[in-house]
Amino acid sequence: MLLKTCFIFGIALTLFLATRLGVSTAFASDVKSVWTENLPHESWMNVMLMGVKVGRFHVHADRAEYKGQSVIRVSSSLFAEIKRFGLSMKTSKTKLCYLRNDLSPCYFYSKSDETGQEKIVEGTIENGVVTIKTTLEGRTTEKQQKLPKGIIFAETLEEMALRKGLKVGEKYSLEAFSLDFFDIIKVNIHIKGKDKIQYKGATKDVFIVDFIIDVMGGITTTEWITADGEVYKMEMPNMAMSFVKVEKDEAMGDVEQIDLLIKTKVDLSGEKPKPGIDKFKVKAILSDGSINDAFVTNYRQKVTVGSDPKEGIIEINVNNMTKSGTLNRPIKRSEMLPYLAPSIYIQSDDPEIIQKANEIAGDEKNSWETAKKICQWVNKSIKDKNYKVGFGTAKQTLKDLQGDCSEHTVLFIGLARALGIPARISTGLVYHKDAFYYHFWPEVFVGEWVAMEPTLGQLQADATHIQFSSNPVETESALELGEGVLRTMNRIQIQRVD
Repeated sequence: MLLKTCFIFGIALTLFLATRLGVSTAFASDVKSVWTENLPHESWMNVMLMGVKVGRFHVHADRAEYKGQSVIRVSSSLFAEIKRFGLSMKTSKTKLCYLRNDLSPCYFYSKSDETGQEKIVEGTIENGVVTIKTTLEGRTTEKQQKLPKGIIFAETLEEMALRKGLKVGEKYSLEAFSLDFFDIIKVNIHIKGKDKIQYKGATKDVFIVDFIIDVMGGITTTEWITADGEVYKMEMPNMAMSFVKVEKDEAMGDVEQIDLLIKTKVDLSGEKPKPGIDKFKVKAILSDGSINDAFVTNYRQKVTVGSDPKEGIIEINVNNMTKSGTLNRPIKRSEMLPYLAPSIYIQSDDPEIIQKANEIAGDEKNSWETAKKICQWVNKSIKDKNYKVGFGTAKQTLKDLQGDCSEHTVLFIGLARALGIPARISTGLVYHKDAFYYHFWPEVFVGEWVAMEPTLGQLQADATHIQFSSNPVETESALELGEGVLRTMNRIQIQRVD
């Protein structure tokens, strides 16, 4: 019923993997790394969440041949198992990357199952152009981008820091191309100090290094790393996650159980709201970060921040929608085209989705009346409201008719777009029964934007839906859907003030 926190957990792991292994020739030196000089080499790690082992991570580097050239082959695999409301969900991701001798990537391939089905991402980097193909449920999309000369890749940040030199106190920034975001991102690197770590009865001298990716409020990975590149511990404080080097047998051992939804719920101070309210006012307090960056001001939500950017008042007002003044479908405004287009998660051009959308709409031409029909149909048709899938697609959800808020949302949006009604994903927090939980819901444009709620059976999302700031158009990676979560998880308090 509520947001796939496990899906967001997977996003965090993807972001973590983006800071693994590498260099640019601009920083070459005589530093010898175990990942490039002492091959083959591998490492096993326990994946820890809030102090509980939830999975394992393995990375292996050796030599291989690619298109007649000798290359460094880096393969990694990630497995995690997390409970939500008592149901266990398993997720995995494998990744392969070929690096030239100057450590620039020439080929990469990843396979994951966060949707419950196999998702494949394959790419090449040749002659200064990166091409990436994403395949899910038999549908493949392709993107290309020309890269600046000498660009560093986010996938090679760690090795680059080694070759530049680990000097305590040094801070520097650079720009790197991320294969996950398919964009150039800013990265800040800080060599914070030295430390000692015990491993297998021996003391290891390590440097403490922060890698801060300037997206989603700043994603920080802190690493405890030796001078030759062996990582013994990593932490992502925003997600209360850590990775600890262990031997293979320990990494392959059983995971422990943690109910992530219960652990990440946000309690409310003050009078508890009733379902369906149309006005709601709260004070939000972040332990760090910015309220304005985390929450959006729009047609239904106003955010007011005073002298302290970590504190703000959020007011939500829901105006009762009526048919009067709304548009007939299809809505063809040029600015709405991004919200009508199919995507890898929302296949609104699929024949079965189009057929079902037309069955639901019947002869109704008014966009608002049609949206209400879709909302009611999705709520009643998804009878098995479970947490088994990480992030199902619209097509998959139509076939299985099961899932929670993410499946309700993508199916609703797929049906709406198929009928020419612009629609988009909203992420945020919703008050449900006893606390706030992370959540998805859809918005439709019917002459104006309106938030709807097929998961909880509300035609209009009530005022307890507090919306995050995020990219309103879903991408092939869906990383943007985790932005508000990463800005707020484990560091927000909410107090009712009206």
